[in-house]
Amino acid sequence: MKPEEIHGKKLIAVAGKDVFGKSFINVVNKEIAPKNLLMIGININEDDFGFFIHNLENSKVEITIFMPEYQKKAADFFKVDGYLLVCYKKDGKLKFITNDKETMIDDRKLLELTNRLR
Repeated sequence: MKPEEIHGKKLIAVAGKDVFGKSFINVVNKEIAPKNLLMIGININEDDFGFFIHNLENSKVEITIFMPEYQKKAADFFKVDGYLLVCYKKDGKLKFITNDKETMIDDRKLLELTNRLR
């Protein structure tokens, strides 16, 4: 991805173990591009999860959607109940969308979560 493709867009990260190149991200990007949003996949292995989540608040990413393998671990890190689906920045603070169970993330769920935050 080239810097000019990102400049001026609100970044949405999909964080998981095997996210990079998932076709559902491309599908969703076609829907959200006119809204000045860009979704990227970020592959994170277990060893790097701590580094990733510690730096989330200061990153350029505005919204992070967690794949099922990290939903509980992210909730535990931020000390929120249940499973953390989305972490987003609002008014200089991190806000959360949780669920009471692990949730599968596909193109439909990505669109739903993205639309909730606009």
